[in-house]
Amino acid sequence: MEKLFTSVCAFLFLSSANAMDSSVFFDPQDNFLDASVWLLEHRGFLPVPIIITEPAVGNGLGVALVFMSENEDADYKKTHVAGQRFIPPTVTGVIAAGTENGTRFGGAFYVRNWDRDRWRYMGFVMTASANLDFYGLGGFMSSRDLHLQYNLKGWGVYNDLRARVADSNFFLGGRYIYTDMKVEFTGNVAPPNLHPSALDNRNGGLSLLASYDSRNNTMSPESGLLTEYRYYIFDEDLGGNLDYHVQELDLQGFVRASTEWGFAGRWLSKWVDGDAPFYAKPYITMRGIPKLRYQGEVASSLEGEVRYNPHPRWEMSIFGGVGRAGDELKDLESAETANSYGLGFRYLMARLLGFKMGLDFARGPEETTVYIQAGGAWGL
Repeated sequence: MEKLFTSVCAFLFLSSANAMDSSVFFDPQDNFLDASVWLLEHRGFLPVPIIITEPAVGNGLGVALVFMSENEDADYKKTHVAGQRFIPPTVTGVIAAGTENGTRFGGAFYVRNWDRDRWRYMGFVMTASANLDFYGLGGFMSSRDLHLQYNLKGWGVYNDLRARVADSNFFLGGRYIYTDMKVEFTGNVAPPNLHPSALDNRNGGLSLLASYDSRNNTMSPESGLLTEYRYYIFDEDLGGNLDYHVQELDLQGFVRASTEWGFAGRWLSKWVDGDAPFYAKPYITMRGIPKLRYQGEVASSLEGEVRYNPHPRWEMSIFGGVGRAGDELKDLESAETANSYGLGFRYLMARLLGFKMGLDFARGPEETTVYIQAGGAWGL
């Protein structure tokens, strides 16, 4: 599998370079396939194939073209020097994909840092038509008695801007999210308890966030801690036609025990109150579990990962997690648990950026899923 993955990546890079010297794609330090020079000095693109096996939408294919450029405040040759702050490159990309059940989506994104990582910005615009399954709200009990199919169609924009507090690892900032969505249930058979506003609505929300981020690398972290609390206010005065609040607490930790062994963990919890549409309700978020499968007014998940590096370029991992969803926070104590576990590997695709790519094979309560990962499994 490792040779196959390396061969595929080499083909994608070399075929896109045309007449360019292929040595651009190999690191002179170890002679392994590496995209650092291509991305930073030649402003090249990284083609990321998307093989979708997400149980929520079925199997599918797509591609993302990721363009990276060197941040003027960074010296990537000194990225791994002790005490040297990692400054991510500017990232621009486009994505398009579709699945066998008729789901289609596309979009564009932009990530940039200013003033030596004092300011961080991330934004994207996206349009989608997704065919999904609704299993009810309130966790596991209703999901056994209800199974309806629906189409979620619309578009949205997302903007995240945050600022570093002095020279610390603390950040303060905010997000603005806007979506215009329409829901159609198959056969026009919608759950009787859903309000009509849940079927055709706009969501305009502003989030205030506080974060502590000491990760050594925001793209593929190996050490450090990320703690982030987000409070969303969705309101008619912010562009939507629904009023509700969402809270999120995201804790991620990364530890290197040695050059060969490492550990990582994540605890993610979400709460909602007000007139949130059913598709915006919290759900268990873990590899191996379909998106929106287990929902409630509150959802929480815990994942752990053990990593082993047999070679500086290669990383292997085993991971597992548990999650619960319910109507109220107190319900989580007695709620049934969804479990998932799996195996994964990563290849250090761009050494100067510490950027890794690979695959995760995850088994959930119902089926096995394969994920192509570009960067960390838990996002930025």
